Amino acid sequence: MHRREHGKTRRDHTAGIPDLKKRHRCRVVAPQAEAKRIPEVDETVREGDKVRVGGLEANVIETPGHTAGEISYWFPADGAVFVGDTLFSIGCGRVIEGTPEMMWQSLLKLRGLPDATRIYCGHEYTLANIKFARTIEPDNPALAARAKEAERQIADGKPTIPTTIAEEKAANCFLRADVPQVAVAIGMAGRPPAQVFAEIRERKNRF
Repeated sequence: MHRREHGKTRRDHTAGIPDLKKRHRCRVVAPQAEAKRIPEVDETVREGDKVRVGGLEANVIETPGHTAGEISYWFPADGAVFVGDTLFSIGCGRVIEGTPEMMWQSLLKLRGLPDATRIYCGHEYTLANIKFARTIEPDNPALAARAKEAERQIADGKPTIPTTIAEEKAANCFLRADVPQVAVAIGMAGRPPAQVFAEIRERKNRF
């Protein structure tokens, strides 16, 4: 889907669709809320719909925030979720078209999936995200362990993706905005989680 950032339209989400469709004759499934901005759409979906990919079946989860109509695909039988730019390994996407409250609610939806669910995201920013997360939770043992693991993976020429819901719940500060010690750490004790999340996201924007 197109997105607008710093006043310029960016087409990194959809620019390849016409060429891919021409070459592979693939079916283009798009979020209903974004369909008018996406080329050559064959099918639109919204929250609660199911999509079949070969023998696999995905549940559609609306996860707006990065864009107004972003969706994620959860394959419950296969223990995997494809989250686009909503959730990253130890991070989350910028809030561009939505609001911090909207993004927080989307992250809660993903956080509520089974712990063993593997997360496939749109970008691999793990090491950079860990560097920022340590400014929020420098004493988080799960984050320290994740840092060592990611460094080993990169050194071995391996990807740091997928991660899992359980790993992110333990180490991703963006999913931990309702943890009291996280709010205390940024001077926002007792504030609503969405506000804590908004502050963490704004700090990441400036990092």
